[in-house]
Amino acid sequence: MNTISGIIRIARDKVMEHLPEMVFVLDDKERIVDANAVAQKWLGRPLEQIVGGDLMEVLREWPQLLQRFFFLEYFREEVELPGSPPRMLEVIVTPIMDPSNKTLEGRIILAYDITERKNLEKELKNANESLQIQLAENERLRLQLQEQAVRDPLTGVFNRRYFAEALDKETARAARENMKFSVFILDVDHFKKFNDAYGHKCGDLVLQTLANFLVENTRRSDIVCRFGGEEFVVLMPDAQVDAAYERAERFRKNFSEQVVVYEGQQLTCTFSAGVASFPQHAASGEVLLRLADEALYASKANGRNRVTIYKPENS
Repeated sequence: MNTISGIIRIARDKVMEHLPEMVFVLDDKERIVDANAVAQKWLGRPLEQIVGGDLMEVLREWPQLLQRFFFLEYFREEVELPGSPPRMLEVIVTPIMDPSNKTLEGRIILAYDITERKNLEKELKNANESLQIQLAENERLRLQLQEQAVRDPLTGVFNRRYFAEALDKETARAARENMKFSVFILDVDHFKKFNDAYGHKCGDLVLQTLANFLVENTRRSDIVCRFGGEEFVVLMPDAQVDAAYERAERFRKNFSEQVVVYEGQQLTCTFSAGVASFPQHAASGEVLLRLADEALYASKANGRNRVTIYKPENS
């Protein structure tokens, strides 16, 4: 029995002294009855100055520990101790109960130094946040480049390339679902006169004003495109030819009443337009666009500032 007790005692000493954690053993009066070498090192005191001491007195320099576990029977928590640099501990308090498990006889306090781990976690978190910010920025730039690839840089509306793709998709959708849609092409009347009389900046302002006007007055589903030069085209899904004509005519009238102010001068301008509808006039988007363009030229030939629906006799 004595041999066994001795072995147990030796084993206990070996375990206690080789644990990397700070260990305190308390009695039911909060007095320290045992502490390992790590506790002695952290406190900077020999064992004899620790054992028998009151917990509050021994840990007076670490009130952060006391305010968290004093009078508590059990907890597991991370505690930051001030310093330069601060130290992070994971503290575990385990109650020691009597054999009946009714009376508290003491407690075991273990404290792990997790400063390095927390610093690594913080560095990893910061690196992850930086990565997420960079990824978000990369995505923003990707979308910006993607948007720039399909937008006209002067007016901000879609460019010809995007419109060609959208027209193909809408033609396929309309054919598949037995739907109708229309396009109308418009061209600023006497646009060259603005450039010749006031300069290209004035001409650019006219185009920007017209583009903004179209965007503000078309539906969400409509697609406005600068087709080239002073020519714009609008794709109107689910719009029959009569409805498309009425809208184009309303746009023409309202825009002719709009004033463009350039260097203090009030200018007005008009546009001519041509309308064609799928499948009434053509069964392909490419042909439909060509027929709308023919209707546009019919508008110009008949005096400009008007909207014309495509008719075979105008070809």
